[in-house]
Amino acid sequence: MKEQQKNDTAFEGLSDPEVQEAIQTLIQKLPKIKDAVLAAEQGLEFATSVMKDQQSLRSLFERAEEQMAPFRIEKESIVALMALMDKMPKILKLVSALEQVADLAESLMKDKESQQYLFASVQGYIKPVTQQIDHAVEVFQEAKERSEQKQQSVSIFDLYKLLKDPTVQKGLRFAQSVVEVIGEKQRHSK
Repeated sequence: MKEQQKNDTAFEGLSDPEVQEAIQTLIQKLPKIKDAVLAAEQGLEFATSVMKDQQSLRSLFERAEEQMAPFRIEKESIVALMALMDKMPKILKLVSALEQVADLAESLMKDKESQQYLFASVQGYIKPVTQQIDHAVEVFQEAKERSEQKQQSVSIFDLYKLLKDPTVQKGLRFAQSVVEVIGEKQRHSK
């Protein structure tokens, strides 16, 4: 009885027009489904035979390795790439700064007025330094000439007089301070 009810239910479902249309479409597509199943079986048979044939597998893997050889990356290259990636934020900042400097230099090369202003500014900073250097060279040369002209020896009294000179006192105090600072730094570093 239960089986009869199942059959009746199945037959009632077949009377539905949507079900009839689906069955008709399925029947029309059966040749394509059959071809797909046969192709899948053939592919499966081929794969099974290749898996069983060790020589074919080796040949297949060798060809794959040859094809991938240009894309092979050494471990050191990967490590270097990762290190470079870690440093990218710093490199980006440096490149941005260099880019700004290059842009500034490029704009200066085009603008004569800016070049003159920059040159005048640089001269304003350099001039006092060069004047001090020139003065120091003059003093050194004059002192050298005087010392070469003097033939007399220096006495203890000359040294004593020299020690009272304010410039010598200032230089001695500076030398003494330098020695004290060096001694303190050496004690603290130990």
